[in-house]
Amino acid sequence: MWSLGNEAGGYSNTDAMADFLHAHSTLPVHYESAVHCKRIAYDVGSEMYPSVQMVHDVGEHCRKQKALNDRPYFLCEYAHAMGVGPGNTEAYWQEIYKYDNLMGGCVWEMVDHAILHEDGSYTYGGDHGEWEHDKNFCVDGMFYPDRTPSVGAKIIRFIYRPIRVTHVSGDSFELFNTTAFSEGSRYLLRFQWNDGTVTELTPDAAPLAKKTVSVRGGKPVDGNLSVIVTTVDTVTGQTVSDEQIVIAQHVPAAPETRALPAGITVEKGRIRFTLPGGKTLETAPEGTLLYRAATDNDTNLFFANTMKPYAAQTEELVSCEKTEKGYQVVTKVSNKKAKFLVTDIYEGVEDGVLVTSRLHCVSGKGIIPRFGKSFRLDESFDEVRYHGRLGETYCDMREQFVISDVSCKVKDMTEPNIKPQESGNRMDCTEASFSDGSAAVRFLAVDRPFELGVKPYTDRALFTMKHREDEKRSGTYVTIQAFQQGIGTGACGPAIMPEFQYGTERDYELRFLIRVR
Repeated sequence: MWSLGNEAGGYSNTDAMADFLHAHSTLPVHYESAVHCKRIAYDVGSEMYPSVQMVHDVGEHCRKQKALNDRPYFLCEYAHAMGVGPGNTEAYWQEIYKYDNLMGGCVWEMVDHAILHEDGSYTYGGDHGEWEHDKNFCVDGMFYPDRTPSVGAKIIRFIYRPIRVTHVSGDSFELFNTTAFSEGSRYLLRFQWNDGTVTELTPDAAPLAKKTVSVRGGKPVDGNLSVIVTTVDTVTGQTVSDEQIVIAQHVPAAPETRALPAGITVEKGRIRFTLPGGKTLETAPEGTLLYRAATDNDTNLFFANTMKPYAAQTEELVSCEKTEKGYQVVTKVSNKKAKFLVTDIYEGVEDGVLVTSRLHCVSGKGIIPRFGKSFRLDESFDEVRYHGRLGETYCDMREQFVISDVSCKVKDMTEPNIKPQESGNRMDCTEASFSDGSAAVRFLAVDRPFELGVKPYTDRALFTMKHREDEKRSGTYVTIQAFQQGIGTGACGPAIMPEFQYGTERDYELRFLIRVR
């Protein structure tokens, strides 16, 4: 189709352009900026960064702008791939697949724009003495400048997968061929169950059609039952997606508690483990994290940092009392939005400690960006092993990576964004361990999975980092989290959806084990 330009106002000149094109071509005419004037739309309705609800209303033909209801509708831009994210993109595609008048949309944008220097570093707006610039707003692509895919590219690749699989019940699965022109028989589906059972089938589903099939299932292993569905394009031989369906997940309850083992102390509210070889695991400089270093998408309509009030966090020890099996520590944590009491209970278990942390808001209201307990190890603890999502995941962008056993280095647990920011969160974790080759520390989930953050520097140190070269290592910092809010696409579009935020009106609890060897 024709486009009359981009963000150039309207509408007398664009009317003349549309008339010219209609006189010389049969192609339909599209122009997003028409929605901001009386014209509203030409042959194709279009908008940038509408909310999911607005897109839904177009699908239902009930938008106030009637010209959006009676013709095809195109999301000229719907997700902003700047830094971490984009989040919540799946919600748009639930609507697009539901309604025939919704054509789809485009992500802004493909590739980061930055200046490469001979030493391999990158610079962006403001680094060269410019008197006017948009800082790193040019660094907003799904691929880094060298065309390495970011997590954003992997999110979109997964969302655009050609075959979607849904578990109905028992051995019954629904297959949805999302392609508009390819028969499902072009693909091979391989169902790999966590007990080792493998089943293959050809999805006999017509374009944009659904079909229910029966697939022989596996057996639960220690209460866990899941399947990874790998889709292979038989024309190219390439794997185009790995989609995991978790049917049952079991996380052990807390073991029986006892007195704290030797080598574990709690002083002034801070826990300290003496490890083999004399090194230590201890509470990080900030033991409770209720903030995060802002991502590029943590901005509002005026490009202000929405995390700034939460980052102004202080901690004050209220009490540290010995109990029958350990210690109870109460800390007052405050920021510019609210004040909280954090109650940490440390009880002994075999070879370690059961940590129970409870968060209660005593004044203020709003959201809590994050709730986690942070620990520091020496930087020699560089070997990471965990069971959880394979890569960077947040609650509104998690399905692009399956749950797996992962071995890596600390540096692999953050993403190489051109402008450093919060990154590297791992969801659905049940275990994480850190080793220096001789000693090891293990964190184990209790009752439900935790979210894992691992960085070679403190979260607060991220505040002053502007380029990759600023990411200097000062240790191994591990944060075990009850939650972290979603990412959204706020750098240009809608902020984090309410279902991916956590309010101050309720209390939260985080439980996990720490074991050393």
